[in-house]
Amino acid sequence: MQITILGKRFQLRFVERLDKARGECDDPCQPKKEIRIRERLKGEQKLEVLIHEMTHAAGWHIDEKFVEQFAKDLARNLTKLGYTDGKTD
Repeated sequence: MQITILGKRFQLRFVERLDKARGECDDPCQPKKEIRIRERLKGEQKLEVLIHEMTHAAGWHIDEKFVEQFAKDLARNLTKLGYTDGKTD
C-alpha cells in the first residue's frame, strides 16, 4: 500500500520477519522508500509501531527516545479512545 507523509511517498508493507525490530523506516530522502511493519503485531502494539515508523518518516532527525515515548503515549491514548486497527486482537 502507498502512503504519503509530508509529501513523500512510502510503500507500507507488513512483513513476516524483521531483524530484531518490530518496524523499520527507510530514509525519507532515498528513492523507493519503504516502511516495514511486522505483520503479526495486533491492537495497541501495532498502532504504536505504525506511529513510531511514520514519525520517523515525517521527522528523520527527531531523537529516537522522543519517537519511542511519543508513539507509546499516542497509541495508548488512541486505544483508550477506541481507535483500533479494525481487527480483533
